[in-house]
Amino acid sequence: MKIDLKYFTSFRLKQRGLIRMSQAYSKQILGYLTYFVSAIAVVTAGQIPKAYAATMTFSATGTNSASGGATNTLGASVVFDDSLINQGKLQVTLTNTGPGTTVPSDILTALFWDITGNPTGLSLSSAIAPKVVSNNGASTTNNVNLKALDEWKLPNTGNGTTSLSGISQHYGIGTAGLGIFQGGGGQQFNYGIISGYDSPNPAVKTGTFVKDSATFVLSGLSTNFDIQKINNVRFQYGTNLSEPSLTKNQGTYFTPPPPPPKQVPEPTTTAALGLLAVSALKVLKKKPLVQV
Repeated sequence: MKIDLKYFTSFRLKQRGLIRMSQAYSKQILGYLTYFVSAIAVVTAGQIPKAYAATMTFSATGTNSASGGATNTLGASVVFDDSLINQGKLQVTLTNTGPGTTVPSDILTALFWDITGNPTGLSLSSAIAPKVVSNNGASTTNNVNLKALDEWKLPNTGNGTTSLSGISQHYGIGTAGLGIFQGGGGQQFNYGIISGYDSPNPAVKTGTFVKDSATFVLSGLSTNFDIQKINNVRFQYGTNLSEPSLTKNQGTYFTPPPPPPKQVPEPTTTAALGLLAVSALKVLKKKPLVQV
């Protein structure tokens, strides 16, 4: 039997071309599948509700008879946040809410509190000030690491086992010595918290202060720690325990609402999945592009 080489060669070339087309179609379909799976993952991730931390907030106001500015009002607040409690950590944000600082005893220098059950072994993981001001506010530095500067510290002794010296609370963090914390160099009120200046005297004018608030992270708590056990909070001003302080025994507990019910994919996503399925079925039902 005689074979037509020209016809045979042409047939083989067409066959190879069809095979390449088949491979190209396969890659195209795989690309579509990858795209749709990625899109589904994005949609699904967008529907997962975010977790919000429970908080315990204490706020207090008072007066400072030694303050010589336009007002002698004092104010402070602290928020205990359990967003890191799965790591055994508690976030504490301390804020001076007063109108302004005139004298050293207007400066918020320490925070004290109690915890029902008195857990021990707390340590300071981080201490950050979003803003620090000096030279009567002329100089500003952002995101200052107070822990690295060794300015805000935990008590030298106690740490939950006994009341701190001179006060009823068992826990605290501060920048002035107060007979409780190891004092730093320079003026004891340095890196205390102020909301601003109010006719500053020379001593305050030359100080370096945290502006508005600082955030501390304490570690060493159990992962199921209940922040509602925190109570008996004391906001301390100045460099001596005899200077003004504000006490708030009961705080305000906030717990986030339960997450919304799990959502089904949006209609557009469902339609896209349906079209993908139909297209895949059509491809599977097609006859092979290469027939022997």
